[in-house]
Amino acid sequence: MNYKNLHSLLFALLFINTYNLSSQVVYALSVESPEGVEYTDNQTIEFSELTYPEASLGFLIRNLTSEVIGVRIEVESMEGTDGSMMELCFGLCYSGITAGTSYPDNNAQPNVDINPGETQSTAGDHFFNSDPGDGTTPIEYTFKFYIADEDGNPVVSQAELITEFRLNYVYSPTMNVNYLNQIEGTISHSNGRLKIHSEKQYQLNIYDVRGSLILEKKIEIGDNYINSSMISNHLYLLNFREENGNLISKKIILN
Repeated sequence: MNYKNLHSLLFALLFINTYNLSSQVVYALSVESPEGVEYTDNQTIEFSELTYPEASLGFLIRNLTSEVIGVRIEVESMEGTDGSMMELCFGLCYSGITAGTSYPDNNAQPNVDINPGETQSTAGDHFFNSDPGDGTTPIEYTFKFYIADEDGNPVVSQAELITEFRLNYVYSPTMNVNYLNQIEGTISHSNGRLKIHSEKQYQLNIYDVRGSLILEKKIEIGDNYINSSMISNHLYLLNFREENGNLISKKIILN
C-alpha cells in the first residue's frame, strides 16, 4: 500500500488544528469494541475470567483521516506474566507475545491497512489472556495502537495530532465475585440486585454484548443498589466515569 500522501495529510490536519483557536487535540485513529462502543485513550479494562469469550477484549480500529493508514500494535508493557498465554489477533493470530514487540510480526507486510473512515477488514481481532499467574498478583498489559509508515516505523504524534492509542488489559485473580480495586469499591450480586459500595462518585453506564446502553446511574459514596431483575443473565460491560473524565471498565456476568 502506498502511504506517500499520509504524512502530508497528517501535517495538514495538524496545521488546521493549530490554526483553530480552540486548539483541541485531534486523533488520527480511534478504537472501539466490536459492538461499536468507543474506548477512551489509555482506558483500563479488567477481567476476572480466564475463559473465552468472557476474557476476550475485542477491538476495531477506525481510520479518522481521509487517506489509507497502516496500523500496528506494540506490546508496550506487561507485568505478572511472560506473555506466553496471551493471544493477540490482529490480521494474524499470535499465541504468545513479547514485550516491546509490534504486531503483525511480518517484515514483508508489517501493517494492517485501513481505509478512510473505516475499520480493519479482518474480523475477530482481540486480546485474550488465559494465564492464571500466581493466583494473587494481577496480570497487566498495555497495548499501543499506532500509525506506521510503509516500512512499519511509527508516524510520531505531534502536540495536537495523536497517531497512537493505548488500551490496558488487566486480569485480577483475587477479585471477590466482582471486586474492582480500580474504582475503590466492591460489587456483589445477590437476591436480584447489584450492590456497589464505592469510595468515590462515578457515572455508571451499563452496556450489553451488542453495545446497547441498558442503564445509566449516578454512583454515590457508600452503598448503591441496582435492581438486576430488569437485566437478563448475560455478559455486560460496566463503564465507571470519574468526575475528571477518567474511564474504568469491567466486564461482568450476571447469573
